[in-house]
Amino acid sequence: MASTSRLNPYQCDQCGTTNIVAAPLLYEQGTRSYSGPFHSGTSQSYSAQAVAPPDPRGYGRSLLLWGIPICFTFFLGLVGLGGILEHPRSIATSGNIVAILLLLGVACIGGMLLRFRSIVRYNREVYPRLYWNWEHTYICRRCGRSLFIPS
Repeated sequence: MASTSRLNPYQCDQCGTTNIVAAPLLYEQGTRSYSGPFHSGTSQSYSAQAVAPPDPRGYGRSLLLWGIPICFTFFLGLVGLGGILEHPRSIATSGNIVAILLLLGVACIGGMLLRFRSIVRYNREVYPRLYWNWEHTYICRRCGRSLFIPS
C-alpha cells in the first residue's frame, strides 16, 4: 500500500512556492477575541487587516448627512410658516422664502431616498460579487502576492 502525499496543486505565479493560503483563513487566523472583567473586543494582525472581507454599505452615514439639512430646512420653513400665519400682512416676501425652504426639504428627502436606493442596489448586486471574489483569493505566504483562483 503506497502512501501518496497530497500536494497543493496551486503555486504562486511570482515566486513559485506552493505555500499559499486562502484569504478567509488568513483573516480568521489573525483575528483574536479577548474578554476581561471590564472590557472585551478583538485584535487583528496586520496581515488580517490587509485581507479583511469587504463590508456592506450601511445607512447611518447617509441618514446623518441628509437628515441634518432635512431637519434644518423643515424647521425653518415651519417657523416661517407660523410667522406668516400669525402676521399675514406684515411679512409679504417671506412667503417665497418659506416655500423655497420647504421645497429644499422635499428635495433633500428625495436625495436621501435616491442614496438609500443606491445603497440597496450595491448591497444586493455588487457586494455578493466582491465577497465571492474575497472567498476565492489566495495569498502567498512567501512573497505576499494575492492570487484569484475561482475553483
